[in-house]
Amino acid sequence: MKVPEKVKFILDTIESAGARADIVGGPVRDFLLGNEPSDYDITTSARPEEIKRIFSEYRTVDTGIKHGTVSLILDGEQYEITTYRVDGEYKDSRHPESVSFTTRIEDDLSRRDFTVNAMAYSDRHGITDAFGGRGDLDARLIRAVGDPEERFREDALRILRAVRFAAVLGFRIEEKTADAARRCAYLIDNISAERCYTELRKLFGGEYAYPVIERFSDIILRFAVGVDALTLPMRTRFDEASTMTRVLSLFAHLGERASAVFSETMRRLKSPTAPRELGERVLDAVGKYKKDSARLIGRALYALGEDCLRELIRLEILLGTEDSTALSRLDLYLAYGLPYRISDLSIGGSELTSMGIRGRAIGEMLERMLLAVIDGECENNPEALSSFARVN
Repeated sequence: MKVPEKVKFILDTIESAGARADIVGGPVRDFLLGNEPSDYDITTSARPEEIKRIFSEYRTVDTGIKHGTVSLILDGEQYEITTYRVDGEYKDSRHPESVSFTTRIEDDLSRRDFTVNAMAYSDRHGITDAFGGRGDLDARLIRAVGDPEERFREDALRILRAVRFAAVLGFRIEEKTADAARRCAYLIDNISAERCYTELRKLFGGEYAYPVIERFSDIILRFAVGVDALTLPMRTRFDEASTMTRVLSLFAHLGERASAVFSETMRRLKSPTAPRELGERVLDAVGKYKKDSARLIGRALYALGEDCLRELIRLEILLGTEDSTALSRLDLYLAYGLPYRISDLSIGGSELTSMGIRGRAIGEMLERMLLAVIDGECENNPEALSSFARVN
């Protein structure tokens, strides 16, 4: 494993002080899968106060010192260093009431969620794999460390993490682990909505999401307010779709209820406002706009705007009710700079005012002119539009 220089410096400095230090968890898993780790968590036998003493010449932050974590700042980058620990009782299905420190790395690895995340590595000690993580990586298997029900009762977010890992990595969830996840699924209600939203978004974006959503629809349905069953579109189209489009497809079959159910689900998950509102508008528009010509594309753009129409077309392609030529027509319409907004007209309210048009009639006239231009009944130049306003 090629360890970045700053990480190697941290490991070597701790080892030189007489303690052990290793990279742990996700970075080791990613490296063994042939992927570049995005960050490096470090585990050590040194206590937090020792870490602060060892790196006294550098800035440290007590990010989670009660649970053994000190962050070291090197050249503006933050590295979390956590003492080997054993967790105490969990009462909220998320956080231990207490932790106790230990000198055995195997004790620390035993409290982790899945075997593929319970490995450590350093140049000095090699790979430490006390729970068969490498074998499960080779078998493409997600297996809980120890008793899966105990792991999920400790931290119910692990249930969603298991499903997310399966969707992203294409791994199978081991049967005992899958059964325990279903038995403990009700505990997800104790997890913050924001955490659940993050896991679900990653899950739906996974390359292998389709079969995972099929198999674990009972868990996913816990978040969909008012949905009794998931209706998935054809897999080949689903695999090609974006995360947003995939999510919307699960609500589209609800017809007139689709937008409201999606909205309530996203509110419950405390999703950002922008994607929620976009999804509401898209679901409201499903099946209501034809796109067979430039005129119809212009009308749809006027009603929905570019972002909404583009997502609507993508969703309808996924549902099998539209084809990719609609996206081509949209791109062509926009490439030619054809008008679909009031601001695209070559005259505005001031010109209409000079013609004696006042108040609300200005907005109404601008709207009529725009639709006339979109429909090809009037050219978009000041002379033609002024003439249209006088006649109409």
